[in-house]
Amino acid sequence: MPVSEPIYLQLADLLRERISSGEYAFGDALPSEQAMANKYGISHLTVRKALDVLEKDDLLFRVQGKGTFVKAPRVFMDMKLIEGFSSFLQNKGIQVTNQVLHVGTRKANYKYAKIFGIQENDEIFECSRLRLGDGIPMAVEYNAVPLRYAEDIMQYDFKVYSLHDIYARHGIHIVAEHQLLEVIKAPGSQAKLLNLDKEDSVFLLTSRAIDDNDRVVEFTRIYNSDKRMVFYATAD
Repeated sequence: MPVSEPIYLQLADLLRERISSGEYAFGDALPSEQAMANKYGISHLTVRKALDVLEKDDLLFRVQGKGTFVKAPRVFMDMKLIEGFSSFLQNKGIQVTNQVLHVGTRKANYKYAKIFGIQENDEIFECSRLRLGDGIPMAVEYNAVPLRYAEDIMQYDFKVYSLHDIYARHGIHIVAEHQLLEVIKAPGSQAKLLNLDKEDSVFLLTSRAIDDNDRVVEFTRIYNSDKRMVFYATAD
């Protein structure tokens, strides 16, 4: 580290290294500004400038009256890739766990009959899950699939299996996804599951998965924490 580098940047680099090594993990509170000033023999304002740098780098966040905390790293997802949520996170070295909120079947009725091009009396499988990456709530996902495409689907444990696993077992090949991404205020129940405030924003990703027979085989709504996920699309 260059001797000429300002002290606040030296402290910022030191704290960044400790966050990177896991000494300060996601959700941990850093020592108070005064405690760090006393420890390193520097001014309170110098500590604050170092924390400002790391906050701008999206590594820290402050809570009025409570202190400064380590922020969860964001995950960047290319919307042009056809990949299940679990596979995507696992390929980035993130351990995925699922909390199953609901599984069941229902009649398609008008909404799903129109989406899937089926009859209103046809059966639909529904599943909702809280998706966690390294134990951190990442997304709340709602899936709907016509039961005719995987009649044994209720037998699977969705804490373990993904829909893509089940499609593979039934010879269903997803070749395209029609996606719509919106930024909305977090609905109350989803905000609670994602540990967000009601006024926080979330990404709402709505998707229709198309198979190689040109059938819509899955309709998905995913509420993604904008504190955890970043979406982008690469140019051709």
